[in-house]
Amino acid sequence: MNEIRRLYDRIVLAPARAARTWSAMHWHRWRTRHQILARTSHYRARAARTHSP
Repeated sequence: MNEIRRLYDRIVLAPARAARTWSAMHWHRWRTRHQILARTSHYRARAARTHSP
């Protein structure tokens, strides 16, 4: 029984965990990049409003 459980873990569960980890890291990188771009755009728009006559 232990060998079957170990094989199941290595073949089925490990790839699923790796896919979830990759997906979470991808989302984290995308979200961080999006926040930086939004902040930069916000500051640029704010500066354009305050410096316009």
